[in-house]
Amino acid sequence: MTFYMRKSFAVLLIVTVLFGGGYFYYIAQAVCKVPITYTLGYIDDRFNLSDEEARLALADAESAWEDATGKNLFSYEADGDLVINFTYDQRQEFVEAENELKDKLDATENISEAIGETYATLVEQYSDLEISYKDRVEAYERKLNRYNQEVEHYNSQGGAPSEVYAQLETQKKELSGELEELRGLEEKLNKLVDEINRVGEKGNSIINTYNKGVHVYNETFGESHEFTQGDYRSNEISIYTFENPTELKLVLIHEFGHALSLDHVENERSVMHYLIGGQPDTLELTDEDLSEFDRVCGEKNLFEKLTWALSRR
Repeated sequence: MTFYMRKSFAVLLIVTVLFGGGYFYYIAQAVCKVPITYTLGYIDDRFNLSDEEARLALADAESAWEDATGKNLFSYEADGDLVINFTYDQRQEFVEAENELKDKLDATENISEAIGETYATLVEQYSDLEISYKDRVEAYERKLNRYNQEVEHYNSQGGAPSEVYAQLETQKKELSGELEELRGLEEKLNKLVDEINRVGEKGNSIINTYNKGVHVYNETFGESHEFTQGDYRSNEISIYTFENPTELKLVLIHEFGHALSLDHVENERSVMHYLIGGQPDTLELTDEDLSEFDRVCGEKNLFEKLTWALSRR
């Protein structure tokens, strides 16, 4: 009887293990039950995102996974199980504030560059005019010295003959005219200096404003932020914020990955990395993304699935 009891106990134990194994095997299989049917839920009007634009972004996110894996993983249906909602909250306000400050900084930088170009042009004009002015001053001073020497010569002899006197008077008028022109050039140079200083001060003020804005931007928005742009919970994906269509696609790909039960990966260029910002604009699944997909959704033997399912409990 003991033998049978032991045998009976052994049989019960085996049956229990089989039932347990079947239970965990079901979990392992159900982790990546595909295709996942999804549908578009509500979109807050403050996103300024149309249903069509959202549908296109979802289709792009779907294609990113399916093209890379060669599997039918998602299917859009009007009454799909997975609902994607766009919920506007302080996170999107944060992004819009960031974009507003960034636009102001860009505008300030453009103004600064324009002022810098104006400043450079004025300095070049001043430099050219200053060279011309100095050359003419030197020429004037040579003529003036010769004139004074000639006048002094004739004065020492009691006066100049009438024809020489007339020539000297003509030279005197010419020198007076040149002196007036030089004074005009000098005034123009002084005005250029005033304008250069005015533009320079304005440029420095704008640069100072820009640098302060950059400091505020770096302090407020400079750090990488986690994937709080969206989250996946049971049968719902909520999108809270995105800066542009590329980032929206990235967030959707990331959350679709979680819908497949994928975890985060270490490579910052991967769509399943926990931080946003390191991914390239041309979004493609990395080897790490695909390895994580294969770990969860790929073909495994029963033991591997059991081991993985137990580690998830």
